[in-house]
This record gives sequence, structure tokens and C-alpha cells, in this order.
Amino acid sequence: VALLKSMGNKVLIVDTRKLTLEKEETKKLWNEWRNLQRFGNPYKIKALIEISDEKLVFGAATHLSVIPYIIIKGTLYDPVTSLGIQIKSRYLEGYRTQNVIGFVPGTVCPDSFLVYAAHYDHLGTMGRNTFFPGANDNASGTAMMLGLARHFSRNPQRYSIVFIGFSGEEAGLLGSRYFVDNPLISLSHIKFMVNLDLVGTGVDGITVVNATEFPSRFELLSQLNDSGRHLKNIKKRGKACNSDHCPFFEKGVPCFFIYTLGGIAAYHNPYDRPETLPLTAFEGLTKLLIAFGGKQ
Repeated sequence: VALLKSMGNKVLIVDTRKLTLEKEETKKLWNEWRNLQRFGNPYKIKALIEISDEKLVFGAATHLSVIPYIIIKGTLYDPVTSLGIQIKSRYLEGYRTQNVIGFVPGTVCPDSFLVYAAHYDHLGTMGRNTFFPGANDNASGTAMMLGLARHFSRNPQRYSIVFIGFSGEEAGLLGSRYFVDNPLISLSHIKFMVNLDLVGTGVDGITVVNATEFPSRFELLSQLNDSGRHLKNIKKRGKACNSDHCPFFEKGVPCFFIYTLGGIAAYHNPYDRPETLPLTAFEGLTKLLIAFGGKQ
């Protein structure tokens, strides 16, 4: 602390390669400390530079850093005494966007609902020349949801089926949180919700988040996969607040978040392009979700 206080008006360089960030507790402490400097700047430093071996990703935010924060890949870093960088940024406060919602009325219980959802937003551009296509994250999930909507519009089920394209996911699940706070249908009438995010690969099958929270539904999904031979593997995972299912789960709505495994690992960078996606499990997962919806 004394050292930091003496660094006022200077640039602080932190080499996180030495912090053993594979330990979750260490990573949590570092994230909290870093954000304190970025958004509070208690020691009045001019900028924060992190030297990291972590994968570099671009992201969206709902608030501004009060100081420049720069991450440099460890393999490219040479100790420097001066650094020049010029960035023009504009913060769009109160930027408006929207969720896109449709539904197919149920034939027997129209006031009870199944929900298939996917976020359709991504990261857009950085500067004039860098574009983030977001093919896997999450054009893949959006396309699968639209395919399911086409199928169920031609084949209505006992329950009404709602399809939601969320916006604002990348900035902090904003669209899904808005929906559960301002629901257009009663949340207590949702029989089940399936969130599709990152479903463009699948050579190693899928992971189901919340599988351990809703074991009977996971068992049904597994049985349907075994009988239909849709996917190579279905891996179970516990709860995790890492996509648009989370606000629903927090409100007591039973739900899964499904993503595919294996294949390209491009994430939040310009290499997440449609031509790189194998779509290995796309057809199989679509068929499995159709069967799953028909058994609710």
C-alpha cells in the first residue's frame, strides 16, 4: 500500500504471469483489486498495464474505466520505459436495444410455456478495421432457435412454445434480466427453458449447465439422445451464471444452458467466423431438442 501511494501519477505494471491465476481464489482477488484501480483509482495512478498469459478477448461493458487499462501478451512483452497509445472512444449512455420474441400457441395448455432462447448480440466493431463476426457466439444459437421456431410453428405442441432472441447478453445479461423483471408471460407458468449459446461445434458432444439442478430433465434428455443417437456425448454440469438462463434460474424457472464441445476455440476475437464452424452437432442437437420439447 505504501508503495502504491508513492506511485501517484505513474503507470503501474503488474505481471500476472506470476500470480498463479489457475487458482480460482487468486484470480478472484486479482479481478477485484484490478477493478478497484480501474473504476476507483484510489492511488491516483495514470494507467494500469497487465502482462498476461491469459487468452486475450474483447468485451462489452456498461461503465467506463477511469484510467487506461492495457493488457499485453506476455510472449510479446519487453520491458519499456515509455509507451504511446492513442485511442478514441465514445461511451453511448442509455443505448437502446430490444429483445425479439415470438410464440406458437399450445394445443391443450396454451397458458403453460416452453421457452427456447438465444442471444443475438455480439461485440460489433473495434475501430474502423476490426470486426467481430460472432459466428459461434452466438449466431449459432440464434440460427438453431429459429430452426426450432420453424419446426414447432408447423408442429404445435401441448404447451405454448416461446422463442426469445435476447440482446445485451455481452454487456451483462441485460436483455434476459429485463425480461424476467418485466415478463410478458407468467414466469411461474414456464414449464422449462432452454438457452442455446455457442452451439456451432460438437465433435465431443454437448455440456448441459444445470444438469445437476434438474436431474429428471437431464435423465430425459440423455434417454432421448440414447434412443435417437443424436450426439456423441452429453456432459452434465452444475449451476453457473454464465449466460441468459441465469436470470430465469434466479427467479425459480427450471432451465438448461446447452453449449457444444470440441472444435474451434475462437471466442470474443475476430476469428469467430462462419467458415470456421464445423456445425458437427447442429443437426443432432436440433433433433434432440425437438424430441425434448415434445416430451414436456
